[in-house]
Amino acid sequence: MLNYSDIVPDYSDYLNRQITKYMSHERDNQHWEDGQKRYILNKFNGYSRDMKILDIACGDGVGLRVFRELGFRDIIGVEYQDDKIANAKLSGYPVIKADMHDLSVFSNQSFDIVYSSHTLEHAYYPIKVLKELYRILKSVGILQVVLPFIDIGPDDAHGGKYELKTYQTDPMLVVDVFKSIGFKSVFFEIDSFREPELWVTSNKET
Repeated sequence: MLNYSDIVPDYSDYLNRQITKYMSHERDNQHWEDGQKRYILNKFNGYSRDMKILDIACGDGVGLRVFRELGFRDIIGVEYQDDKIANAKLSGYPVIKADMHDLSVFSNQSFDIVYSSHTLEHAYYPIKVLKELYRILKSVGILQVVLPFIDIGPDDAHGGKYELKTYQTDPMLVVDVFKSIGFKSVFFEIDSFREPELWVTSNKET
């Protein structure tokens, strides 16, 4: 199986590519901003506003602003790029600078929900990130993930697609990746508002 490290062998080079060459501001693309709002309204509107939620790789805060509009009270963002962090903090929620591969800043079972939109395909070690997200979710926690599918993004930007199996045509291969982490039930939907996407909902318990 091809790994990200086969494409970009040096981790510091990988990080530099993500925050320079492939950095984008979602707030500058109205269609993508609308797409994220559409997803959050679809998946989160029925949740209690007191649930503790982590927006992993929250970017410049487009999703955080939607959560604010919906009245969620306990949201934390994680981002690595400084300019995006500054913009994301305008949402009014705390935003922590961290590499998604190491979320040791959070203790076990800290969150009711972890939200990841167009993030995991950028992970150098997607399985490691998924294990971290699993760890910080409560025992009845939910992982909400949006992935490009079928992922045809450039390999040095979306190198995580090989471990995630999103470069293939069978979504059940992606489901199996999430189940291999320990999630008991995994559901998916396919959407194409922004681009072809796979929406994956994973539960720690059935």
